[in-house]
Amino acid sequence: MGDSRITLPDLEIIYRDVWVMQYLYRVTHYWLMENGWKDAKGNVDHENMEILYLERRGTTFSPQHRELRIWWRLRKQPLFLGGNYYMYHMDIDFNVIQITDVEIMREGQKIKAQHGELRIMIKPYLETELSGAWKDHPILKYVEQYFKARILKRTLEDHKKELYREAYRLQGMMKKYLELKTFLPEVEMFHQKFEYI
Repeated sequence: MGDSRITLPDLEIIYRDVWVMQYLYRVTHYWLMENGWKDAKGNVDHENMEILYLERRGTTFSPQHRELRIWWRLRKQPLFLGGNYYMYHMDIDFNVIQITDVEIMREGQKIKAQHGELRIMIKPYLETELSGAWKDHPILKYVEQYFKARILKRTLEDHKKELYREAYRLQGMMKKYLELKTFLPEVEMFHQKFEYI
C-alpha cells in the first residue's frame, strides 16, 4: 500500500482477573470511532475492522476453559503537517486464555463476566505514501526522492510522536477500564530528600 513502513514500539496489557469482555470490546470500539480510526478499507463504522475472531473451547488442562483470539486492523489519515503523505496504522491483537464465565454482583445486579488471562498487544506503525501522480508525472518523478529526503523527513518525527501518543492513550483508556495502574512518574522534592535535622 505505502512506499515505506516505519514500526513503532509495541504496547502491551496483561490482566489476570475478572472482567466483562463485551464491555471492554465496546468501550475500545467507541474510543477508536471517536478518535477518527477507520477499518482497513476506510469505513468509519469499522465493518471490516475485525480480520480474525477465533474461539476455541476446551483445552488439555480443562475442558470448560475457552481461548479467544481477536485481531483488529485500523488506519487513520493525520490532519496536520503534510498528513496526506502519511497513513497511521494500528494493529490490536486480543489473546485471552483459560477463560471461564462467572457471575458477579455489581450495583445489586448479577452480571455475566469472564475470568482468565487477557493479553492485548497494540502495534502502531506509520506508512509514508506518495500517490501515483508523482511517479507518473513527467517532471515530479524527478523530484520525488528530494521531496522524500528533505520535506517528509522534517515532519516524520512529529508524526511518529503523534501516532505513539494515540497508541499510548488507547492503552491508558483500556487500563483505566480494567482498573490497572498506569505509569505516572514519582516526583520527589529535592529538599525533602536531603533534609537536615
